[in-house]
Amino acid sequence: MADRVASMSVTSFGVADEVSDDLGEPKARSDRPSRNLKRILPVVSVLVVLGLWQLIGSRINPILLSTPTSTISAFGHMISRGQLIPAFFTAMEDLWVGFGLAIVVGIATGVLMGRSEVAEKILDPYINFFQATPLIALVPLVVIWFGVGFEARVAVTFVLAVWSVIINTFVGVRSTPSALIDVASIYKLSRWEVVSKITLPNAVPYIFAGLRIALGKALIGMLIAEMEVSVTGLGGLVTNYGNSFQTAYLLAGVFTASVVGVIGVILLNLVKRRFFPWVGATTSEQQVRF
Repeated sequence: MADRVASMSVTSFGVADEVSDDLGEPKARSDRPSRNLKRILPVVSVLVVLGLWQLIGSRINPILLSTPTSTISAFGHMISRGQLIPAFFTAMEDLWVGFGLAIVVGIATGVLMGRSEVAEKILDPYINFFQATPLIALVPLVVIWFGVGFEARVAVTFVLAVWSVIINTFVGVRSTPSALIDVASIYKLSRWEVVSKITLPNAVPYIFAGLRIALGKALIGMLIAEMEVSVTGLGGLVTNYGNSFQTAYLLAGVFTASVVGVIGVILLNLVKRRFFPWVGATTSEQQVRF
């Protein structure tokens, strides 16, 4: 009798497992096509856009719009002539020096404003003023102050990028929970320990959000400086080929500048994952939720 009950229970569990497998397997199978579709969609989207671009560009005046094949050919010609690679490295130097200064000054100023109400009251009017000012109009003033060389290009890049870093860092510092500050006071932490161990770790997600915004503005500032101040680098190529109506070469320069921005975003993500892994985890959770 006991053996029969045991065999029946084993059989019933086996049936239950089979039923659960049968119920779970169609769901897993139904998920696979959607996952594969999500992976394929970006590639299909790019191919469709390139195909439409090629079709439309081949039927109109090449001065108005060059085709992808002509743009790729222009890439090769600019590299073989020795134009594109030096311009690329000049753009990278201008961007990262100006953007690096914006990071240092922006984070330091944002932390100071977030920790000191006096500093906030003093600096807030200036930040609001420059944030609302069309900073491109200051380029002639930058040329008067710094000339038309490397320093002027870095200054323009810095001026366009620093405000986003300041504002986001300030918001992140101010969002530190008061309970954490109270705990720090109980343990009698110094001001530097409060900033380094509590305030800055809490502000890291806000800081990286500001850095992403500032990177885009720094890229714009770099191109404006190279087009208007020195006529060098990628901005100089875009200006020269635009003035001569060589659209394929102009687009090649613009896309190379976009590559500089993409490299910057990749480097920011690498730094975030390497030194601040909890920020990536929070971001992924928010993406899943939304």
